[in-house]
Amino acid sequence: MAKNFAAIYASTNDSSAQEQKFFLKLETTRGVLAAPTGADFLYHLQGGQTTYQRPANTSPIRSGRHHTNVIQEKDVTSWTLPTFFMINESLGAWAATEIDPAVRMLWKSLLGSETVNVANLQYNSTVAPSLTFSVFENGDLWANQAPGAFVESNQITLPGDGQAMATWGGSAKTMYRIGIAKSTTDNNAGNTVTLETGEGERMEVGGMVMIIEANGTTRSADTPDGSPRNITAITGDVVTVDGAVLADADGSAADIYLCYYEPATPVAINNPVTGLVGSVSVGGIGMGTCVRRLDMNITNNHELHNFCYGERGLSGPLFTAGGRLTVETTLELNMSHELLAFIKGLKNFTGVAIDAILGSATGRRAQFVLPKVPFAIPEISIPENGSIPVSFTGTAEQTAIDAADEINVYFK
Repeated sequence: MAKNFAAIYASTNDSSAQEQKFFLKLETTRGVLAAPTGADFLYHLQGGQTTYQRPANTSPIRSGRHHTNVIQEKDVTSWTLPTFFMINESLGAWAATEIDPAVRMLWKSLLGSETVNVANLQYNSTVAPSLTFSVFENGDLWANQAPGAFVESNQITLPGDGQAMATWGGSAKTMYRIGIAKSTTDNNAGNTVTLETGEGERMEVGGMVMIIEANGTTRSADTPDGSPRNITAITGDVVTVDGAVLADADGSAADIYLCYYEPATPVAINNPVTGLVGSVSVGGIGMGTCVRRLDMNITNNHELHNFCYGERGLSGPLFTAGGRLTVETTLELNMSHELLAFIKGLKNFTGVAIDAILGSATGRRAQFVLPKVPFAIPEISIPENGSIPVSFTGTAEQTAIDAADEINVYFK
């Protein structure tokens, strides 16, 4: 069902959490909003959000016992996206369309390198991350638009008694918040849209907008699907947009609406692969051993460019991939004869190979290969009853200088 912006504008309801959608679009220029299409939609779970903060501290200047002013600090924009692993298992043969374009972009932003092989998509850190993308978080009454976004971390959870998940997190250059407003003016032959009194406050310079006709669903010829306008100035309730002179923005006979931009037809893979089918192979442990869970916390430790004089937040190239890639791994198994021997072998710090498959071993699947993980000797806590879980923690290492193979992620 197409979103009706006229009905949303007229509604007296508060905003509904269930209307939240995310679109992620690769940017041509770092930090410049790129308009998403329906194919850039991303299914997400509760907890997804974009946040913009403008911190300030109370001024330390002494003028008596009372507060008098604030000292502003750098603006901070961040985002979080919890997701399932959505894999198109219906594909008869492997193809890059096994995962969505937005997911491919997230993996490349995290690790840096994407290779399209004959039989799989491969992600690793042989190339430093460099791309940025725009995050569009759309609700019903509002939308957040964050340009210059990039991934800083991904927490992968593969539990034996729950859903396989990936929780993505990162930063962005800034964020614009845009709402829905109405115009009853003939705005043709210019680049301004005059809104109803007070509704200019629902817009923000820099944001992307579209013009919707009186029926609430038809897009103006001035802003067809895929071609929104950027707000360049706001004076009271008069909003200036970029691009060609408006020719289909007459609200004098029938109301028109200036709205946050949203692609007309969202589409994405809706097939969560939950770990009911899969396997984890651990070097030194037989394949029949029960693995309770495997967690991988990947951080690329970027240096954020929030130190530039005269800038409110991130600026310039936004980040430098100057830190070490960190892949922290947690593996949980039950104490057994075999595990006792495995623990003893950890004393030599040689590292253990891990190969985890999510999905069918012969069908469409994700695979995580960590060739060398030196685990610490674990503490063993005895529960009141039942089996004895033992947790192993370690940080993955590359197998040789410049191998950059701490982790290889495949979609096959």
